[in-house]
Amino acid sequence: MSLEENLERYQRFFARAEASPFYWHEFAVTQFTEDLWRLMEEKKVSRAELARRIGSSRAYITKLLGGNANFTLMTMVKLALALDGALFIHIADRRADVRWQEEMPGKLTGLEEPNLGKPRVKRGRRRKAENG
Repeated sequence: MSLEENLERYQRFFARAEASPFYWHEFAVTQFTEDLWRLMEEKKVSRAELARRIGSSRAYITKLLGGNANFTLMTMVKLALALDGALFIHIADRRADVRWQEEMPGKLTGLEEPNLGKPRVKRGRRRKAENG
């Protein structure tokens, strides 16, 4: 098989995968667990401490961090709050490259709402692999 044929097969494979809800479910679980790990490291919170904060076991936290649990929105909210975070849910075009832009609120005046972060959407295809 030529390089072009292999590339075309690879692209068809990804197109079929991206059409599946299971692909997007795993993508969301991966994103959430990566964010959870990052916050735990930033705040120096162990699995045991996180388990204590949400009234669970260390084994359950290990299962969650491995992506081997069925996440409910309530569980995700509890985990985020236990790390002094918040859960944001949004829907974007699946071809968009969406990244959160961190913005910490400054000194508030009057009844302004703090801008805790907002999604920045860039149109175009999501990167599938690093291109050296």
